[in-house]
Amino acid sequence: MIRGERVTRWMAPMVALLTAAPLGAQPTQADVALDFFRSGGAYCFRIAPIGVALSEETAWTIMLLTSAANRKTAFKIRQLDPGATGIRGQRLKDVGLDVTAVWRSDRIREDFFARFAKGIAEHELRARIVTISPGNLGQLISPRDRAELYLKFSERGSTIAFDKAPDLEAAELARYSEYLPD
Repeated sequence: MIRGERVTRWMAPMVALLTAAPLGAQPTQADVALDFFRSGGAYCFRIAPIGVALSEETAWTIMLLTSAANRKTAFKIRQLDPGATGIRGQRLKDVGLDVTAVWRSDRIREDFFARFAKGIAEHELRARIVTISPGNLGQLISPRDRAELYLKFSERGSTIAFDKAPDLEAAELARYSEYLPD
């Protein structure tokens, strides 16, 4: 290998770091979440369109966000799955706060979904959707009974299978950017 190639190989990561964000800039919650998903972490959670009361639904829409490299097909609902990230303990809890906080700000949510869609288009990230209706959910009339059923379902650490759900295309993901998570 000639000297110029060695210098180029050594400097490439430095240039990437310096151009990725302005010096001193703090990563946004979208940055943290996207890094987590690109590294193989996953999050499985319930979503509903804005204006739809979760306690009135007769079926639940469950979303999965992860990397394209993560081939796992079953995830526990409302739990951050560290996947290949190696993150554990308090650090995983901290990342989880950033992942779930993406939905608290319209600006951050829009940025996150635009960048996640780009990651799907570039085959780095994937999202899947399943609709489930556990037990007697359809027969429950009271919103309180439906809410209690969901709490029991999620507190048990219920696993959701995504093996039959296709990956969303980048354009399909935009449809869910106005949904809110549980």
